[in-house]
This record gives sequence, structure tokens and C-alpha cells, in this order.
Amino acid sequence: MPPAILLALTLTGIALETTLPPDRGRDMPALLWGGILLAALGFAFMMWAHGRFKSLGVNVVTVLPASRLVTDGAHRFSRNPMYVGLVAMLLGVGLALASVWLCAMVLPLVFYFSIYVIPREEAYLKRRFGLEYADYCEKVRRWL
Repeated sequence: MPPAILLALTLTGIALETTLPPDRGRDMPALLWGGILLAALGFAFMMWAHGRFKSLGVNVVTVLPASRLVTDGAHRFSRNPMYVGLVAMLLGVGLALASVWLCAMVLPLVFYFSIYVIPREEAYLKRRFGLEYADYCEKVRRWL
């Protein structure tokens, strides 16, 4: 599940940061505040989508069947706003902590979502919602 992968990559980044710390040079307050802002925006975007799922009674857990296709709210801007939010949160925390390793963990996270999670979910949604989903895919990007 994506949250477990996010946790594993975050812990890997922290472990690498503590065992192989890079030379950071001087501290940059803009990096700290920019990272905090990015993480907060990612969290808000993810929770906007999550809240919309909950308000419509749609399963958030991806192994449960989808009762309807959500195309409004955050889903007007991304077909995967919860994944966009998770990526932004990890990158934001990495920037705020000036951690090269945490920022680097964004790459395997995006790879995991792009190669394994999203194609599987898209195939299911195509089977489940047919033309309605195909029309939605033409209008809204996979990421942003």
C-alpha cells in the first residue's frame, strides 16, 4: 500500500541521512520555509481528495471496490491527488530538513506510483467505469 511505501522510503532516507550525511554548507531559511509550505500544501491537497471520497462514501483503500468515479474537488486537477500530496509531503520534508537523502527518496516513490500502483488502478477504473473514465482521463492529467 502507498502509505507503507512512503513510510519505508522516509525511514530509508533518514537512515541514509544519519549514516552518510552530506555536506550542507550554510543553512537556508528559504529552504526550510519553502519545504514546510510544500509539505503543508501536499497534505492539504491529499486531504481535500480524501475528504471528498469520505463525503461521497467512496472507498479510500485501493483494494476495496470503487462505488463511483470522483471527478470533482481535487480530482479536477489531478487523477491522483492523494499520490501527488504524498510526493509533495516527502519532498517538502526533505527540503525543510535540507536532506538530500529524503529528497532523493521522491524518485523511487514516483517510480513506484508510476510503474506499479497507478497503471493497476487505471486498468481497474477503465473496466469499472468504461467511457466515463476514458472521458475523464482525456480532461485531467495523471499527476498535475
